[in-house]
Formats: sequence, structure tokens, C-alpha cells
Amino acid sequence: MNRIFVGLIAGTLLIAGTGLMIARAAQSTVFIAGDRPVSAEEVEAKLKSDGWSNIIISSEGKYLQVSGLLNGKATKIAIDSQTGRLRASDDDGDDD
Repeated sequence: MNRIFVGLIAGTLLIAGTGLMIARAAQSTVFIAGDRPVSAEEVEAKLKSDGWSNIIISSEGKYLQVSGLLNGKATKIAIDSQTGRLRASDDDGDDD
């Protein structure tokens, strides 16, 4: 009987852990689809098509740091150059 409970608890923890890992992976927003390396030129083209202007792109490690104007408002984001995804910490709800 105890083995059944231990097995059920272990299985529950395994399923919960897997769900947590999936949820964390889904948190980063896809900026350029494909999960592949992206260039600054690709990022700039995408930003322009999204309405950005005065775009400045600099490289900082594996991230492309982007600043510019979006709808007349100064905006900054960081894009993972290896995956084309936005850095998760950029979506902090901060409007400064």
C-alpha cells in the first residue's frame, strides 16, 4: 500500500515538474519565427514593418539591444540573436 502512495506522489511530482518546464519555455515571446539565429538586418526589417522608427541596434553578448520609437514613444527591447525571441525580462509591464 505504501509503495502505491509513493509511486503516486512521485508521478504527480514528475507531471507537475514537466508542466512547469513547459510553462517557463513558453514565456519568451517569439519576435522572429523559426527558432534560428537572426541578423541585425532581419531584426531591423521586422521592426520597420511593425512601425518602429529611429532604430538603433547594438550587440551585447548573444542579445541584440534595440532602441527606437514605436508610435512616437521611446522603446527598448532585447532580442536573443540565436533564437529570434524577446528576452523574457523585457516584458516587465514597466512603462518608462
